[in-house]
Amino acid sequence: MAFSEDIVRLCERFGLTELPDEGPVVERKDVVAFAHALKDELGFFFFVYCVATHYPADEKTEQPDRTLVTYRVRRLPIPGVRPTETFPFRLWVPTGDTTPSLTSVWAGADWQEREQFDLVGTVFEGHPDLRRLMMPEDWPGHPLRREYAIETQHFPWR
Repeated sequence: MAFSEDIVRLCERFGLTELPDEGPVVERKDVVAFAHALKDELGFFFFVYCVATHYPADEKTEQPDRTLVTYRVRRLPIPGVRPTETFPFRLWVPTGDTTPSLTSVWAGADWQEREQFDLVGTVFEGHPDLRRLMMPEDWPGHPLRREYAIETQHFPWR
């Protein structure tokens, strides 16, 4: 997937030279400024999704325990100028650390960040109401983390 020239220029401004199809990896310290630039300068007004994926520590590659947070935003077309466009971007969050919330940029990030907090355990610093969304408040752990033990009884098919 080739990104438009204005996106490439914005990425270069933030030192993002690698632009794979799944989106560039933004530094956590820059993510709010990057998001504001996408919205205010390039017109990405629509927040599509936020997904957190837990990656346990890997001794072979010496990667630490961490979470990859992937965002996707969209801008509408301008007839005769540009088509509609979606843009993904990502950031790594070490386990036990936090990442800035993007609710100050896109209100649509609110419940999606809450869902990722609830199911994966990613803490979004500055979120206005970061509490469990689907699981009970007293639920132990986060069920979409790789180390979460599944201790449910499986019934045989009849």
